[in-house]
Amino acid sequence: MRKASLFGDSYNGLKKLRTLTALAMFMAMSLILARFSIRFPEFSLTWSPIIKMYVGMLFGPVTGAVYGCALDLLGFFINNRGDAFFPGYTFTETLGVFLYGLALYKKKLSLPRIFAIKLIVIIICNLILGTLWLAIMTGKGFWFYLPARIPSNIFNLIAHSLVFYLIAQCLNRAGVTRLFRSADTERSLIGIKKSDKNDTSDGGNI
Repeated sequence: MRKASLFGDSYNGLKKLRTLTALAMFMAMSLILARFSIRFPEFSLTWSPIIKMYVGMLFGPVTGAVYGCALDLLGFFINNRGDAFFPGYTFTETLGVFLYGLALYKKKLSLPRIFAIKLIVIIICNLILGTLWLAIMTGKGFWFYLPARIPSNIFNLIAHSLVFYLIAQCLNRAGVTRLFRSADTERSLIGIKKSDKNDTSDGGNI
């Protein structure tokens, strides 16, 4: 698929009422899930990143980037506990959903692909940028925070990849995903499925 078409289709989705309604629903779900987490002694596991992955898969990089930016800004004003606004985190959220859309939009869903893009997002957005923003805000060194952030991100990598894959598969089979996809996306996926039937190679699609 040409990247121009990928970006164009994703951008055109922003013009549709169905897409905007779905984004508002997913945004509300993300804000609610952000308040609930499974806490461990050294870190906590949150589930809102799974919705960001789903939005990227459904609507692509352009719409995903707009969603990530809007979600971060809205979340700051709703869930703010007196912290100062830092634009670096908004950029990180925008980039994260953009990358999910780039890797998952109009692509065949597979666990290796999901694991790979989740790993890329964790390295770039969480470990590099997230640690950098934390170091800037606190005045402490980058390497002071990085080692302590690695174990929790490894755990999130495995948990989010597996849970997203299972949820996405269930929603696809139940026909829920089809409700949000555009006609162009459906035609693209139908084309992928037809080509799969004629492909006798080992299908690790990544």
